[in-house]
Amino acid sequence: MLRWQCFILMTLILSEAAAGAETHFVDGAGSENFTSIQDAINASEAGGEIIVLNGTYRENLVVDRPITLRGEGMPVVSGGVSYLPFITINASGVVLDGFVFAGCTNDSCDSASVRVLSDGSKILNNTIYGSSSHGICVLKSTGHLISSNRICDNFKAGIRLAGANDSQISDNEIRGNGYGIYIEDSSHDVIAYNDISASGADGIAIIASLGQQITGNAIHNNSENGIYHLDSHNSLTVANTIQNCKDSGIYVARSFSTLIVFNNIERCGEMGINLDGTDNIVANRNVLSANDINGISILGSSNGTISNNIIQNNRDNGISLRQDSTNNIIANNTISDNKRYGLILDESDLNFIQANQIHHNANGIVVRYSADNSIVENVVRDNGFGLSLDMVDNVVVSKNEIANSSRDGISLIRCDGSKIWANRILDSAADGVHVIRSTAMIVSDNDILRSGEYGVQVLDQSTQNLFLANLVQNSGMGGIYLFEGDFNLASFNALIDNNKFNGWDNNGNLWDGNYYSDHQCGETFWQILCTEPYEIRGQRGETTLDRRAFSDSNIALGR
Repeated sequence: MLRWQCFILMTLILSEAAAGAETHFVDGAGSENFTSIQDAINASEAGGEIIVLNGTYRENLVVDRPITLRGEGMPVVSGGVSYLPFITINASGVVLDGFVFAGCTNDSCDSASVRVLSDGSKILNNTIYGSSSHGICVLKSTGHLISSNRICDNFKAGIRLAGANDSQISDNEIRGNGYGIYIEDSSHDVIAYNDISASGADGIAIIASLGQQITGNAIHNNSENGIYHLDSHNSLTVANTIQNCKDSGIYVARSFSTLIVFNNIERCGEMGINLDGTDNIVANRNVLSANDINGISILGSSNGTISNNIIQNNRDNGISLRQDSTNNIIANNTISDNKRYGLILDESDLNFIQANQIHHNANGIVVRYSADNSIVENVVRDNGFGLSLDMVDNVVVSKNEIANSSRDGISLIRCDGSKIWANRILDSAADGVHVIRSTAMIVSDNDILRSGEYGVQVLDQSTQNLFLANLVQNSGMGGIYLFEGDFNLASFNALIDNNKFNGWDNNGNLWDGNYYSDHQCGETFWQILCTEPYEIRGQRGETTLDRRAFSDSNIALGR
């Protein structure tokens, strides 16, 4: 019985509250019961509604109770005191719908035409412009909806969130402000389907915040970055269109665990995506085109995954890793028609480059001053150099197809301890593999076919390298050319139908157990080794002998 009594009492209380929630009407011309919006606010009960008719109201409003303020015909609130916020919301659950706020002159960082200090506000269908500070400023509160507003020409941010959590900013037109949206010290807000343009700085700036979701926005013609993350973590940036920013499309600095997915970024003045001092960033399935420097720039960043992106027609590089960028995975990207390099690693170690399609760039993959990187299973076609490695240690280049390079297929300069293994190097205009001053490399199991000059050329005191089980065929000049260097070993290679010679050695190297298509093998040991040694000629009459030349190319290669 007591439970039913409590239920009936609660129902009566709620009914009385609902009955007290009146609707007041405001008309500055005096046709309704209020001519002042503030007077109507002061007369309202919690849950009440105020309808404000068209007109200009020179008031500075303070809303201290949960009511709905609704404009009919877009009434203008212009402030009796222009240097104060035109409306300050101090109560939770306020709805502000259908007003014009114009010309607030207070330039305080925490000021705005519309200032929100409490939870759960809905700011809908308003026009807010001409503030000397922010258009809307939301401070230390939670659970807001800011939607379908037109927010233009405010000196600072169109919308500022500071310590504002779990809020949604959606479907707004935000144009010509200092920043489009500025978020700091906030968490788990959703910024969705806004049109943000012509900002004096960034379209969206996210500072020291957590778990921000930026999705479906059109961000264009901003004077700095499209989206800027600084010291912010666990954010999601998905399916935005970012165009014509003067700096980068998305710039992430000193942040970690950010997901950048399905964005279309084009014609930005610097990078499509710029990662600076980041950790554990994922950039997946973005389209990055016609940016003035790089499609993706990775500077001093680690443990990122850059995958399944289309990166094309950028004026410098497709992807650039620089200055101690380590342990990144670059996989399954299509990188094409970039004016300089498809992919460059500079002073960056321990990165993994796999299964990318890299074609029609000025050069394909360039690695400089780096160590312990792996380049595997990529298709590198129709570039200048296919791969150019300069001052690189312990790189693994394996199972790539490198075709139609207009220079060398793989160029190695001072590359020590590296492994060039099981690649197909086809139709290079110059050398298939070009080695300068490198030591302790293993070049093995590669198919090097139809090189314009040499299949393998070794220059400038390259020593102690192993050339093992390579198929070198139909080179325009020669097969393996050991021009300068000693203590190199060429063994178990098949050198077939190379134009001027199959092997050439200026002395000091060892040739053992290769197949030479021009070697007439009269007698054999065990039907596989020729009894007569093969003479490898060199300059000034030098001759090096392969005393165990194979009679069958397949046996030599072990395939």
